[in-house]
Amino acid sequence: MLLLRKKIIFTLYFLESQVITRVNYNFKYNIMRIKFLFTTFILLSCSLSLLVSQEMVEDPTEKTDSVSFEKSSALGIIAKKLLTDYNGPIANEPFDFQKWNGGFELGVRLPLNDYLNLAFPFKASSVTLPETNRNVNILSLDAQAQFFPLQNNSIRLQPYLASGIGAVFEGGDDDLSFAVPLAVGANIHINKRVDLNLEMAYRVGLKSDRNNYQLGIGFIYNLTEMEDKKPKPLPEVIEEVPEPFDHLVDSDGDGVPDIYDLSPQRSGLVELMGAPDSDGDGIPDHLDKCPHEPGPIENHGCPIEEQVIAEPEPEPEPEIEEIPEEIQEVLDIAMRDVQFDLGRATIRPESFTVLNQVAEIMREYPQYRLRIHGHTDNIGSAANNQRLSEQRARSCYEYLASRGVSTARMSFTGFGESRPVATNDTPEGRATNRRVEFQLYLD
Repeated sequence: MLLLRKKIIFTLYFLESQVITRVNYNFKYNIMRIKFLFTTFILLSCSLSLLVSQEMVEDPTEKTDSVSFEKSSALGIIAKKLLTDYNGPIANEPFDFQKWNGGFELGVRLPLNDYLNLAFPFKASSVTLPETNRNVNILSLDAQAQFFPLQNNSIRLQPYLASGIGAVFEGGDDDLSFAVPLAVGANIHINKRVDLNLEMAYRVGLKSDRNNYQLGIGFIYNLTEMEDKKPKPLPEVIEEVPEPFDHLVDSDGDGVPDIYDLSPQRSGLVELMGAPDSDGDGIPDHLDKCPHEPGPIENHGCPIEEQVIAEPEPEPEPEIEEIPEEIQEVLDIAMRDVQFDLGRATIRPESFTVLNQVAEIMREYPQYRLRIHGHTDNIGSAANNQRLSEQRARSCYEYLASRGVSTARMSFTGFGESRPVATNDTPEGRATNRRVEFQLYLD
């Protein structure tokens, strides 16, 4: 790579020395030599570009990024072949290259940020002025700002716009004037040290008949090696898992958020969904007829003196005759899909569709009657689960009645946690036990 850089520097030095010699002594006598030098310069530039690209591929020690290229952001030395035309702007023939004159450009590029560079080019040309038709050596020193509107690091080409102010010295008349360059150009990234530069400019002369075109092609040698941009790694995101209910309001501080608390303004028990139980009999005060005296649930929380109430045996269920398979499938779906608000007997709207299907079955088969059984899991007290199962069965009963099913053909019962169909030791089993069953039978 070092040998290649020496080749480029030597070639540019030799080429510019030849251009200066031809401009100062021979150009005004033999324009064909200048054209030959320009053609030679173009061929050498293309050869050097191919040589650099080949060496970048063949050199295994040179690591390059084939995906991302950074805009040249290092202090650089500019060396370019220059073509100048003063006749085109006046004769309105901008691309009559037989009337273009040769020269050279040397300068310095100073980067400011990713979008803006400063350039200070020195230019020398031997041109034919249109009003005198004679050759004059013209020197200029510019101060330019180069704006790079695109920041696409996936391509080697970086276009730019440039403008500024330039001091122009006409050697023949010892005359100093100024010009404003308006240029469009591009840097082609060859490697981390070298850029190929192409630039086309229209220079507005502040002196009469001094507007001109300039075309430059050459190299920019970066004094410091550029680093290819690499994507920054994303910061590691550590997801914080919130504690249960840590974002919900609990006004009475009993551990049950207000949205689930049956008594949000009065401290209660978690197993009773926040409802208080003043006498400790397991029945929340709002369901206890004797809230300050403990008593069994059979007597609605009131004490029973010297009475033993035997637990009633469940009534034998009448034999259920076989019903059509498609009807039983709807009832099985209803048992799984009827959903309620947490800890309440309010039916959720997504359950209305399947309940409407049950109502339609009752209308199509008027000879059948319907039993609605409510069940819960074993979370909470038995008394609270018994109450909740009855209320949920009643909610389904009332909804079907609102859809036109006669209440004389329906009944509802709550069994609480007494009839599980799965284990209550797992979340899946408890979900299965929380259900409302629909049983058709013939009376």
